[in-house]
Amino acid sequence: QKPHALTTMDAAALRQALANAQNPDATTRNSAEEQLKQSFSNDAANHLFLLSHELQDETAPNVQTRSLAGLTLKNFMTSKDHAQAVKLANDWMALNPEVRNKIKTNACQALSSLQRDVQLASAQVISKIATIELPKTGPDGRSQWEELMPLLLASVVQPEASPQGLAKKQASLHTIGYICEEIATLETDCLASKSNEILTAVVAGMRNEEQDLAVKLAATKALSNALEFANKNFEVDAERNYIMQVICEACTCSSDDIKEHAYQCLCRIAELYYDKLIPYIQKLLELTIMAITTQQDNVARQAIAFWSAVCDAEFEMLNSDEEGDCKKFIMGATPYLLPDLLKTMKCQEDGQDEDSYNKSTEAAACLAAIASTICDEVLPHVVPWVQQNISSPDWHCKEAAVMAFGCIMDGPSPEELKQYVGGIMDTLIAYLVDPEDLVKNSSAWAIMRITEFAPEAIGLHMAPLCEKLMQVMPQSEPQTANHLVWAIHHAANFIRASHDSHILPRNQLSPILGKLVECLVTQADRSDATEANLRANAYEALNVVVSTADEEAIRTFVAPTLLPMFGERLNATFAMPCLNADDLNLRNEWQSFFCGALQTCINLMPPEHLVAVDPASGMTTADKFMHLFLQVFSSQNTTAAQEALLAVGSVCHVLPQAAFDRYMPTFSGMLVALISTSGEPGLCMLALTTTSDVARTLEGEMIKYSDAIVEVILNVLARPDVDAQIAQVHDYIKPSAYSCIGDIAMAIGAGMEKYLQYWLAALQQGCETAKRLKEELAGKDGYDEDKRNYLNALCEGIFDGYVGVVQGLKAAGITQPGATDAFLQPVAVQGGCLMLVEVISSDEDKTESVLRTAVGLVGDLAETYGDKIKPMLTAKPCQDLVLQAKASGMEPDTAEIGHWAATRLGI
Repeated sequence: QKPHALTTMDAAALRQALANAQNPDATTRNSAEEQLKQSFSNDAANHLFLLSHELQDETAPNVQTRSLAGLTLKNFMTSKDHAQAVKLANDWMALNPEVRNKIKTNACQALSSLQRDVQLASAQVISKIATIELPKTGPDGRSQWEELMPLLLASVVQPEASPQGLAKKQASLHTIGYICEEIATLETDCLASKSNEILTAVVAGMRNEEQDLAVKLAATKALSNALEFANKNFEVDAERNYIMQVICEACTCSSDDIKEHAYQCLCRIAELYYDKLIPYIQKLLELTIMAITTQQDNVARQAIAFWSAVCDAEFEMLNSDEEGDCKKFIMGATPYLLPDLLKTMKCQEDGQDEDSYNKSTEAAACLAAIASTICDEVLPHVVPWVQQNISSPDWHCKEAAVMAFGCIMDGPSPEELKQYVGGIMDTLIAYLVDPEDLVKNSSAWAIMRITEFAPEAIGLHMAPLCEKLMQVMPQSEPQTANHLVWAIHHAANFIRASHDSHILPRNQLSPILGKLVECLVTQADRSDATEANLRANAYEALNVVVSTADEEAIRTFVAPTLLPMFGERLNATFAMPCLNADDLNLRNEWQSFFCGALQTCINLMPPEHLVAVDPASGMTTADKFMHLFLQVFSSQNTTAAQEALLAVGSVCHVLPQAAFDRYMPTFSGMLVALISTSGEPGLCMLALTTTSDVARTLEGEMIKYSDAIVEVILNVLARPDVDAQIAQVHDYIKPSAYSCIGDIAMAIGAGMEKYLQYWLAALQQGCETAKRLKEELAGKDGYDEDKRNYLNALCEGIFDGYVGVVQGLKAAGITQPGATDAFLQPVAVQGGCLMLVEVISSDEDKTESVLRTAVGLVGDLAETYGDKIKPMLTAKPCQDLVLQAKASGMEPDTAEIGHWAATRLGI
């Protein structure tokens, strides 16, 4: 027998520990939790079995211990963290099969409990085990828990004629629903062979003949999750008609809960089987309008949500190459649906705020979705109603009108909206001081929406609008002030986007730039600025406002006032007392905001301002800020470090080479440390991007600092855990690392000789990874958006790396004849870049950016090596890529590089 440091817990001790774990006394509770952990640590299999035994033990005196046993058992099999979830699943499968079977048997027996909490806990345990075991097959090709679904289905279709049988029927339906919900998130067809039986059982539980409402509710919930697997049934008219009939009957059931979940089923059908709705859409319109106008809030919300789901489906089609598949249900329903939606928007609750969720908020969301889908066609149905209600003495009416106007901003063209915005804007501004908080907040939100989606409708009145918003903001609640801050943000963004130049000419905001900045800083300094994310959004808006500065404003305000002010504020953060985590978070937050503001200001500075020496300190302006930014890195806060990196990137961009080189003895070490932080993908990726910026600025001088930087980049590329979680993390490190290699190579030219073999090996490894990903995507059920996005990023990064190496060798060849030939080896050409060219030449899902980078490399190779590798460059994959880039419909940059490469290849 395995020796234990402590005695293995028995059933009685476990029951007592579970009871104590719910004790209000913290000491008792903590001691019990420690006992449970120790028991699991001593003998995991025994502990899990005892939990399952407690779950199914009908003689247990305490329902709470049984329920907690089930939830604890479930938590040993699942985690929100993907890596931990995989580990727990592997740990479960590593248990003795006999022990696993006993646990599964106990969990299934607990489905018959008359205690609802125990039923639901056992349903969750079974669904978690099923999620692990059903996709896995044994040597005989059968699922690891092949008998589960027949057992559950039999409990539904042929229940025992007893209270326990009825309880098991209800619990089995819950379990089926949970399993379907879990399995739908996995790439597996393990339920495909059972889908027909599942639907038959679930739909049978929803029929009018089913008298038990609890069973009917469980079946309706289960159907919502099982619809994912009903694609074959929806192809058969009779089966689809029957499913739709049962759902529609459930929509008129006496139970509000059943009606609510029946409408949820309709929402899922709109998402999954939109193209099958034609025979039913008239009936569904009647049902939903009846529910919206007569049913309780929870039912009405789901009825409205059905049309939101239809909008989502149609919007996606109308904005893709599937426009011909759109049945335009929303366009047909609008004259009948919108009047009742608008009335429903008047059903606000007393004390309602932005976090409220009721049928009035659902109606507003649906109106916004309709506007996005049918665009200009929504205006004649909504604008007259808005004009009729917006001046009503009843706050419900005017708030609904304000909200409705804001909802229709995204969709119709600015030209169409322009004729209405002018007449309503003054009313919206007046309502910013309305006695009713919801009216004030909704008016601010509507103004924000106008500035975001129809700024052209405001035109030359943008500055007067901003001045009026500044007058109201100090007295506004944080949520309202936040909307007004965003309105200023969008207004400034519109001005910024109206000009192509880096430094804008004098513009609408120039006369009030100082006032705007002062207002936004004041808002960020409010004692309640943490509410509604006001502080962060005020600084976001401030950065956009500052970016609209003209040359005079830069000379008279940004340089002499803003730069020193934010520098002083950043410096002051280092003296902030940090007595607890909240203090530390506050300091890090302020450092992030000040670094972001400084970055914006520095981007506008002429180089001579940054290199000007302060006679009192002997330091240049850049010296002072680099000193501050280096201090921020030492705080070890990811967000603050990212903002400081961006600010350093601005200094690097503005300063000439020699002026930035003076910071590298210290900053290069920081870069090495930051690139090493692959556990913080966003920070690591930004450090690599900053390294690329530095290399482009320093050019040949980069060689003085490149050894440690190249070493850490190669280490990152060699680590299999880097970019291992592309489904969860979309800050891709390795593509940035490959691109960074190219930028360093281009900068140091002949100096790359000592790194070249290591770089080429790393790039080849990247090519192999890309090839494997492409093969996986081409396999059965291979489309995976996360893999596809990563493959595109990886290919582009690798091609950037190769381009940099070739360009760097080409530059080296000017002084060292023959230097370019170092690239002519299989690891670089046949087994490297041209292998990757072949991989992507037939890839129809590659981005145009990948195509452009790849064709640029092919052209570089042809120009640099000519006849030496001509047979390889004139092979079909290279020629296909070049012809794709030249094809009509490509962006001008792509077409230009395609024609250039074709000339180099002689095609």
